[in-house]
Amino acid sequence: MSVRSSAWSVYDIFHAQDEERVFVGVVSDSLWKRFCEEFELTEFAQDSSLDLNNDRVKQRDRIMPVIKEAFAALTKQEMMDRLDRAGIPFAPINKPADLFDDVHLNDGGLIEVTLTNGDHTGDKAKLPGLPIEFGGQRFGLRQDLPKEGEHSRLAAQEAGFAANEIEAMIQEGIIREE
Repeated sequence: MSVRSSAWSVYDIFHAQDEERVFVGVVSDSLWKRFCEEFELTEFAQDSSLDLNNDRVKQRDRIMPVIKEAFAALTKQEMMDRLDRAGIPFAPINKPADLFDDVHLNDGGLIEVTLTNGDHTGDKAKLPGLPIEFGGQRFGLRQDLPKEGEHSRLAAQEAGFAANEIEAMIQEGIIREE
């Protein structure tokens, strides 16, 4: 995104005071006015050469350092609160671990399972659920994770193996049975 010429004057990822990052897109002239007002960019708000997006794009080298400096003085949350208040499109740049605390994912997007192997046997963990709804309902957990070998016999039967073949595979250690 940052190596191409942008169609908008402010359409980039910005660093916050707390080393976090937020993508911000000021994609219209009316958003520009609200953006300048919210972040007290009075000089820019009063400069008629910045009224139109195409003119702002031509002056990116002038405005971006000022915006970067303003954002660098704010925490990620402060920046997002102000962007939200002004109605400016934004998105936090998250690390994968941040998703476990995401409000939307925790509203049915993550499904809790019980770990069945290793040092964390019996512990609960969250895994992404299917991002599909039917009749306004998301799919939940049909059954918890199986223990190793818990369904081996049934899976082999469903795969078409005869009882004596399954016994031979168990004896030979090809499949395990709980």
